[in-house]
Amino acid sequence: MFSKSVLLLSCLAIATSGSQVRSSFKNTVQDAHEHLTKRIRCWEPVEPNIAGTQFSGQHTLSERIYELCSYTPDPKDYNKYHVNGVDMKSDDYTNVLNLYQVVHRGHAMLNVCLQEAFQFYVPGRPSQISIRCLCKRDGCNVPNGFATYLNFNKSPMPVTDF
Repeated sequence: MFSKSVLLLSCLAIATSGSQVRSSFKNTVQDAHEHLTKRIRCWEPVEPNIAGTQFSGQHTLSERIYELCSYTPDPKDYNKYHVNGVDMKSDDYTNVLNLYQVVHRGHAMLNVCLQEAFQFYVPGRPSQISIRCLCKRDGCNVPNGFATYLNFNKSPMPVTDF
């Protein structure tokens, strides 16, 4: 009888302590909705990749100063990428921001990925094609391969306050 009581109390203690941890749980939709009106932190290179220098590959989270983060996979190797916070003056992001503002219960936009073509040379020469993804949650532009980036964004963002 004593061992059954101890087992029952142990299970109750574990269940109670576990419920305290889970009480702050939120799902991906809730997380995305919470970030809609906030300034966010984005992953950025530690040092700029200036021509002639070797990039260390290290990244750091910015301050909460951005509306959007950017993730651009290398067009020839999706395991390579460029990440940064978006300067809203660099382009007109009105249509992208509008996609995030369409809020329905149980639905949230996580990423807006654009496939773009740029003509840098004379007509008749191939265009440069790239993919650029824009996201709107803290640390959403995780510096990793493209598949990892997409999988990472399926979940609520980890707490990034230190």
